[in-house]
Amino acid sequence: MKVLQRTLPFTKTAACPASTTLLSFGRNSLAADAAVSVKGHLEFCDFCNAELPLLAHHQAGVAGGDRPPDLPINLRILAESILGSIQKIHK
Repeated sequence: MKVLQRTLPFTKTAACPASTTLLSFGRNSLAADAAVSVKGHLEFCDFCNAELPLLAHHQAGVAGGDRPPDLPINLRILAESILGSIQKIHK
C-alpha cells in the first residue's frame, strides 16, 4: 500500500510568522510562548526554515545602516587629485 504525503508549497503563507518575528526567534529574543509557536511552525515549513538563515545573514549586513564607510583621508586626497587631473584634461 502506497502512503501519500501532503507536500506544502514552497511559499510564505498567512500562517507563516513575519520576517521580524523569525529574526527575533533567531536571536532568542522572543517571549517563551511566541518562541514555542515559531519552533512548532518551523517543524513543518520549509520556506521559513530557508528564510531564517537568509534573513539573519542579510540583517548582519544591515546592522551598520545604509551609510557607506568613511573613506580614509589619504585615499580621499588621492582620489580628488586624480579626479581633478582628469577634469583638467577634458576641459
